[in-house]
Amino acid sequence: MKLTIISGRSGSGKSTVLHILEDRGYYCIDNLPASLLHSLANRVFTDETTIPNVAVSIDARNISADLEQVPNILNDLKEKKLPIEIIFLDANSQTLLKRFSESRRKHPLSDENIGLKEAIDKESELLNPFR
Repeated sequence: MKLTIISGRSGSGKSTVLHILEDRGYYCIDNLPASLLHSLANRVFTDETTIPNVAVSIDARNISADLEQVPNILNDLKEKKLPIEIIFLDANSQTLLKRFSESRRKHPLSDENIGLKEAIDKESELLNPFR
Protein backbone atom coordinates (compact mmCIF):
# COMPACT_ATOMS: atom_id res chain seq x y z
CA MET A 1 0.00 0.00 0.00
CA LYS A 2 1.13 3.51 -0.78
CA LEU A 3 -0.36 6.98 -0.37
CA THR A 4 0.68 9.50 -2.99
CA ILE A 5 0.02 13.17 -2.29
CA ILE A 6 -0.04 15.43 -5.33
CA SER A 7 0.16 19.16 -4.87
CA GLY A 8 1.28 22.18 -6.81
CA ARG A 9 0.15 25.45 -8.21
CA SER A 10 -3.02 25.65 -10.27
CA GLY A 11 -2.29 24.96 -13.91
CA SER A 12 0.81 22.85 -13.21
CA GLY A 13 -0.73 19.49 -14.19
CA LYS A 14 -2.09 17.98 -10.96
CA SER A 15 -5.32 16.77 -12.56
CA THR A 16 -3.40 15.21 -15.44
CA VAL A 17 -1.14 13.29 -13.06
CA LEU A 18 -4.15 12.20 -11.00
CA HIS A 19 -5.85 10.86 -14.15
CA ILE A 20 -2.69 8.95 -15.13
CA LEU A 21 -2.50 7.35 -11.68
CA GLU A 22 -6.19 6.48 -11.85
CA ASP A 23 -5.56 4.74 -15.19
CA ARG A 24 -2.82 2.76 -13.43
CA GLY A 25 -5.22 1.45 -10.81
CA TYR A 26 -4.88 4.02 -8.05
CA TYR A 27 -7.90 5.08 -6.04
CA CYS A 28 -7.86 8.86 -6.58
CA ILE A 29 -9.36 11.77 -4.68
CA ASP A 30 -9.20 15.27 -6.14
CA ASN A 31 -9.05 18.31 -3.85
CA LEU A 32 -8.99 16.44 -0.56
CA PRO A 33 -9.43 18.87 2.35
CA ALA A 34 -6.05 18.94 4.09
CA SER A 35 -7.77 18.41 7.43
CA LEU A 36 -8.83 14.93 6.24
CA LEU A 37 -5.35 13.79 5.20
CA HIS A 38 -4.46 12.27 8.57
CA SER A 39 -7.76 10.36 8.80
CA LEU A 40 -7.40 9.10 5.24
CA ALA A 41 -3.84 7.91 5.86
CA ASN A 42 -4.92 6.06 8.99
CA ARG A 43 -7.72 4.40 7.01
CA VAL A 44 -5.48 3.50 4.06
CA PHE A 45 -2.86 1.83 6.23
CA THR A 46 -5.13 -0.57 8.10
CA ASP A 47 -5.33 -4.30 7.58
CA GLU A 48 -8.95 -3.93 6.51
CA THR A 49 -8.10 -1.86 3.43
CA THR A 50 -7.96 -3.69 0.14
CA ILE A 51 -6.94 -0.66 -1.92
CA PRO A 52 -3.27 -1.06 -2.84
CA ASN A 53 -2.52 2.52 -3.87
CA VAL A 54 -4.26 5.80 -3.11
CA ALA A 55 -3.50 9.19 -4.65
CA VAL A 56 -4.90 12.50 -3.46
CA SER A 57 -4.50 16.03 -4.69
CA ILE A 58 -4.37 18.85 -2.18
CA ASP A 59 -4.16 22.42 -3.38
CA ALA A 60 -4.76 26.02 -2.46
CA ARG A 61 -8.54 25.68 -2.76
CA ASN A 62 -8.30 24.33 0.79
CA ILE A 63 -9.12 26.49 3.76
CA SER A 64 -5.86 28.20 4.74
CA ALA A 65 -6.22 27.03 8.35
CA ASP A 66 -6.31 23.45 7.02
CA LEU A 67 -3.17 24.04 4.96
CA GLU A 68 -1.40 25.31 8.08
CA GLN A 69 -1.91 21.83 9.61
CA VAL A 70 -0.09 20.10 6.75
CA PRO A 71 3.49 20.25 8.13
CA ASN A 72 2.40 18.63 11.40
CA ILE A 73 0.33 15.99 9.60
CA LEU A 74 3.20 15.12 7.24
CA ASN A 75 5.69 14.93 10.11
CA ASP A 76 3.38 12.62 12.03
CA LEU A 77 2.92 10.33 9.03
CA LYS A 78 6.69 10.26 8.37
CA GLU A 79 7.39 9.43 12.02
CA LYS A 80 5.07 6.43 11.67
CA LYS A 81 7.22 5.37 8.68
CA LEU A 82 4.19 5.06 6.42
CA PRO A 83 4.86 4.65 2.68
CA ILE A 84 3.94 8.15 1.54
CA GLU A 85 5.14 9.88 -1.60
CA ILE A 86 4.74 13.61 -2.23
CA ILE A 87 4.72 14.88 -5.80
CA PHE A 88 4.88 18.66 -6.09
CA LEU A 89 4.19 20.00 -9.57
CA ASP A 90 5.09 23.49 -10.62
CA ALA A 91 5.66 25.70 -13.63
CA ASN A 92 7.18 29.14 -13.84
CA SER A 93 4.81 32.03 -13.22
CA GLN A 94 4.91 33.22 -16.85
CA THR A 95 3.77 29.80 -18.06
CA LEU A 96 0.93 29.74 -15.54
CA LEU A 97 -0.13 33.28 -16.50
CA LYS A 98 -0.20 32.21 -20.15
CA ARG A 99 -2.18 29.04 -19.42
CA PHE A 100 -4.86 30.90 -17.47
CA SER A 101 -5.05 33.65 -20.08
CA GLU A 102 -5.40 31.15 -22.93
CA SER A 103 -7.92 28.94 -21.17
CA ARG A 104 -9.91 31.88 -19.82
CA ARG A 105 -10.42 29.91 -16.64
CA LYS A 106 -10.45 31.79 -13.38
CA HIS A 107 -7.61 31.07 -10.96
CA PRO A 108 -9.07 29.62 -7.74
CA LEU A 109 -7.57 32.41 -5.62
CA SER A 110 -8.30 35.36 -7.89
CA ASP A 111 -11.29 37.61 -7.50
CA GLU A 112 -12.20 41.25 -8.08
CA ASN A 113 -9.62 42.29 -5.43
CA ILE A 114 -6.81 39.90 -6.36
CA GLY A 115 -5.44 39.76 -9.88
CA LEU A 116 -4.06 36.67 -11.59
CA LYS A 117 -0.38 37.40 -10.89
CA GLU A 118 -1.04 38.07 -7.19
CA ALA A 119 -3.17 34.91 -6.95
CA ILE A 120 -0.36 32.81 -8.44
CA ASP A 121 2.16 34.33 -6.01
CA LYS A 122 -0.15 33.83 -3.03
CA GLU A 123 -0.72 30.21 -4.02
CA SER A 124 3.04 29.59 -3.97
CA GLU A 125 3.19 30.74 -0.36
CA LEU A 126 0.20 28.64 0.71
CA LEU A 127 1.65 25.46 -0.78
CA ASN A 128 5.16 25.75 0.68
CA PRO A 129 4.57 22.87 3.16
CA PHE A 130 4.43 20.42 0.23
CA ARG A 131 7.75 21.42 -1.32
